[in-house]
Amino acid sequence: MNKKADANMWWIIIGAVIALVVLIILMVIFTTKTGKLEGGLSECGGKSGVCVSGGICPKSTLESSAFTCSSSSAICCIGSPKKSPCNSVDEYEGEGGYCFGK
Repeated sequence: MNKKADANMWWIIIGAVIALVVLIILMVIFTTKTGKLEGGLSECGGKSGVCVSGGICPKSTLESSAFTCSSSSAICCIGSPKKSPCNSVDEYEGEGGYCFGK
């Protein structure tokens, strides 16, 4: 066998190992960065939502199970909630100064 061909084979193996190590390092860097981003994107407050612990969303909002609240018992309500003062007889002021009702 030719000794020159044997030397070229070892350089290919060394290059592949170095490329694999670099790939693993890049994967570790990007997974730690995207983990923090994913947490911020799934929060209710990041979507202009309101976390409500009473189980009923304020007026002009909809319940969303896709986003999380800091409290496990709270639900996320997406939309633009109506702030106090509440105008109608059917509305009442709840937590956070939002109007609840029909």
